[in-house]
Amino acid sequence: MIRLVLPGETHITGEIAEATAAQARSEAGGFQRPILLIITGVQSISREARAVFSRSQSASAIAVVGESPVDRVIANFLLGGTPPPCPTRFFTAEESAVAWLKDAAGEL
Repeated sequence: MIRLVLPGETHITGEIAEATAAQARSEAGGFQRPILLIITGVQSISREARAVFSRSQSASAIAVVGESPVDRVIANFLLGGTPPPCPTRFFTAEESAVAWLKDAAGEL
């Protein structure tokens, strides 16, 4: 499982998203892996960043984790638009997200 944490109190730009996607590709090593994406405290996500995340080829499933109602709104924007390339879901608890990723990846 790949754990990615977006910087809190930050506007996530296309450049930040590209760096995060590059990290995921590097950690995936050419395979698709479940991704745990922590967005807690992120201020906003640009359309360019959303486009980068929607093109993910490293993910077999993506669990987006946030704690606040604002995080949920940001996640809805992130997950909206183009259908995601793999199963994707929002969680408010990391433990629940990890359990879902294991199930989605068939690792139970």
